Amino acid sequence: MKFKKAGIVLMIMIMCASLFACGKSGGDAEEKKEINIACAETTQALVEKIVPVMEEKGYKVEYKVFDNNMNTLVACNDASVDAVFVVHKPFMESFNEGNSGDLVMLEPYVYTVSMGLFSEKYDSIDKIPDGATVAIPNDAMNMDRALRIIETGGLITLKEGVEQYSTTDIESNPKNLKIMDMDQTQTVRALEDTDASVAFFSHMKNAGKDFTTYLVKDGDPKKYPTAVVVKEENKDAQWAKDLNAAFLDKDVKAFAIEYYGGLYEYYE
Repeated sequence: MKFKKAGIVLMIMIMCASLFACGKSGGDAEEKKEINIACAETTQALVEKIVPVMEEKGYKVEYKVFDNNMNTLVACNDASVDAVFVVHKPFMESFNEGNSGDLVMLEPYVYTVSMGLFSEKYDSIDKIPDGATVAIPNDAMNMDRALRIIETGGLITLKEGVEQYSTTDIESNPKNLKIMDMDQTQTVRALEDTDASVAFFSHMKNAGKDFTTYLVKDGDPKKYPTAVVVKEENKDAQWAKDLNAAFLDKDVKAFAIEYYGGLYEYYE
């Protein structure tokens, strides 16, 4: 009798363990149907466009607009939102390194956005005077990118053998440029008060300015892909794959090309 009772107890325990395992293997992330995504003003219209695409797949997507790209990653990293669509991959990787983050950018990549040196006072790089003030982004990754753009324009020379440049790595500055670093979202506004500024084409577009008026742009923007960012634990979830695919939907892509006027360079 004791053996019979023991057998029954053991069977119940096995059944409970099996049910628990099924619940785990089913994966809440895999069956997730309500998604919160972080974006910025620069990508808001595009995020709005994928909402009905996701609805057709059975998802409800809500988005939150942030005024700072770094904060979108903070929100995703602490699971306040499920995903991010605004930053490029090196920016995300820099965030991970500095904040013990575990964020991942999904593939296939969607597009890239260029950066350029702009001026509202001078129409050619040769006209930028001695002692000119130039604004650049202050986050490490985009500061590196901005300094490379200024060097491409022949205004400065950077030290050789440096992986990620900062202002301390300027080897020569023949025009004695005064380089001011600030949040990347402020570099466009700084155009009124500076001689030149390195800004994202997307921030120029969002401010109602012509992003094709750059004096010089970065040489290889496809090193900076943008796609959906999620926590590593969600990288294989179906909802995450479907969300990234929505940004590559042919109608969404056609909208982006028309609405943003060639701002984005698509990978596909």
